[in-house]
Amino acid sequence: MQLPYREHIEEATGRVTAVLTQAAARPGLLNAVIAGAPGWDLYDLTDHLGQVHRWVVTAIVDGHGRGSSPRAPREPAALLGWFETGAAQLLAALAAPPETPAWSFSRQPGHDRVGFWLRRQAQENLVHAWDAETAVGAASALDPELAWDGVVEVADVFVPRMQARAMLTALPYAVLLRPTDVTGELVVGEVAHEVVAELTGPAQDLLLHVWKRVPDDDLQWTGDVAAGRAALARSLTP
Repeated sequence: MQLPYREHIEEATGRVTAVLTQAAARPGLLNAVIAGAPGWDLYDLTDHLGQVHRWVVTAIVDGHGRGSSPRAPREPAALLGWFETGAAQLLAALAAPPETPAWSFSRQPGHDRVGFWLRRQAQENLVHAWDAETAVGAASALDPELAWDGVVEVADVFVPRMQARAMLTALPYAVLLRPTDVTGELVVGEVAHEVVAELTGPAQDLLLHVWKRVPDDDLQWTGDVAAGRAALARSLTP
């Protein structure tokens, strides 16, 4: 079933906008540390996400991946407006039919379409909205279906891409991931390997764990825990 990705993007960018609205009144918040992205603060996160929005618009509208933009403004009110503009441009570009051709970094069949970017941007904005909210207080709960879709995207898109770019070698073990709040399961690792461990828990925690945002404290391991942790400790995503 196709998820309502565009609505999820609108909701996630709205959450980032709410954080930036707080920062416009309290500029010191732009220095808040982004724990899941070492070396970044809230300004850096906003700059990154707004740059991605503009880059994806270029990929869809102009059909290439060479888009670039100047750094985001540092003045809090200007930063807020800059982010809102980029988010609106992204949503407008993603209003095209999903089968519309578009440039994509993925060379997998069918990924050179707007539909690829709908999913990718739903996940990009979901995780970074969580980053932004966590930096200034408590983050909103993630939609379980969307969170699990993000775990599947890591296995389907990013693990092959990281391996193709020689940024990830073959995983030494196979691990079964199973959410407790939605239906699904998947194996991370080489299919020829026997599954050595299983990790279960809410889809949100599984997603944030594979993106190195949270430890596995709220997840449950069975099987060879040390081997499973060794496999998931690898950099599965950029």
